[in-house]
Amino acid sequence: MSDALTADFLILADAAQVQGDKLYMLGGGWSVFWAKAFPAQHQLSVAAAILVPWLETNRRHQFRVTVRTEAGATLAEFGGEFEKGRPAGLPAGSSQRVLLAVGFGVRFEAATEASVDLRLDGELAKSVPFRVVQRPA
Repeated sequence: MSDALTADFLILADAAQVQGDKLYMLGGGWSVFWAKAFPAQHQLSVAAAILVPWLETNRRHQFRVTVRTEAGATLAEFGGEFEKGRPAGLPAGSSQRVLLAVGFGVRFEAATEASVDLRLDGELAKSVPFRVVQRPA
């Protein structure tokens, strides 16, 4: 059992949202964006699950999701705070899951390697690489 927050998963999708304790996703799991031409505008969503261990419940935590190119240029960024409480009857030592869905409009000037990074309390928790390429004629 870990004492730190961990990223259970981080998925790229065309659209994602959290309703209650469920994650709804369309077009999830992609790793290549095919652009017709450059510059290209794309709406992408990031879906994540954060595991909160027992000793980290009832505390405020920070998250930050960043979309960046291989050269280090930040294309989009979003952050916030969350706090997961312990419900009555939860067995001692149990971890809980916090779901997160964030959407971005991103502009790509050229083909590139890129990544989406999830930071939890300032530490990199998970990174998902993806490629932006031009669609063949």
